[in-house]
Amino acid sequence: MHTSEHQTIFYPSDSKELTALCAMRSQVPDRDGKLTKLPAAIIAPHASYAVALDLLHRSFSAIADLKPKLVVILAPLHQEALDIDKPHFLFVPTEDGIKLPHTEIMYATEIRTTLLSLFGDAIKAEHSYFVEEPAVELTLPLVDAYCKGAPVLPLLTNTCDADQCRTYAAILKKIVSLVPETVFVLSANLNAILSAPLATEHAKMLVSLLEKGEPLLESVHSKQISSCSIAAFEALRHQSWGKNGWDFTCFYTEGNESEKLPQEFKTKERIVWHASAKRKEV
Repeated sequence: MHTSEHQTIFYPSDSKELTALCAMRSQVPDRDGKLTKLPAAIIAPHASYAVALDLLHRSFSAIADLKPKLVVILAPLHQEALDIDKPHFLFVPTEDGIKLPHTEIMYATEIRTTLLSLFGDAIKAEHSYFVEEPAVELTLPLVDAYCKGAPVLPLLTNTCDADQCRTYAAILKKIVSLVPETVFVLSANLNAILSAPLATEHAKMLVSLLEKGEPLLESVHSKQISSCSIAAFEALRHQSWGKNGWDFTCFYTEGNESEKLPQEFKTKERIVWHASAKRKEV
């Protein structure tokens, strides 16, 4: 069991405050209904609670009625894998769980062991990447609130390689074959930190492709999109239970929240668009 690294910066370190902020919110708007079947997937923005807590609750509210036996967090790795760890491109934690300020969460160690044995050339257990990358940890308190008691399997990657994305898809398919009652929480932004006009264009392009369930890699290589979670989106696109694309319910940047992305967004600041969304059911 390892101890959390990113409290205070990304979420509160006070246990009572954290518990209160992450408690399930029945008042969260639910315009499009909740997901009703497993496996299921949602997008959870990876930004500090000061920025994205409402969006996190909007996303997690979609799975509030489900009872998953496993939660898989698909998160981006904002650094290059060390040469010593290549050709591995997916990383899982080494410990049995994590101690947060207000609770302890157990990792899905049996599933992890199975995946390491089946996909040993792709996946490596390495704790150091989780020390550096906050996306998993800031998502966990919401996972605990909405999926209480479910073991968690975090996966980190930064690949945009087509072959590796196909392997990633095969790994997710294997997970579902082992535990059909799985929720995938995809920690993602819609674009890299860019000037407002370009950020908005990138976000609009990504959303359009995701809503239609279309491939992403060509648009990455042509620099039309810049989300750090492309591999996870691609891996989920190939799953037979989730081929209908994504439903987006809310967008946010720089204090501005809306149900649709604007045609343009003017500010002198470089921005990132965040979103709440759920995978459409087949």
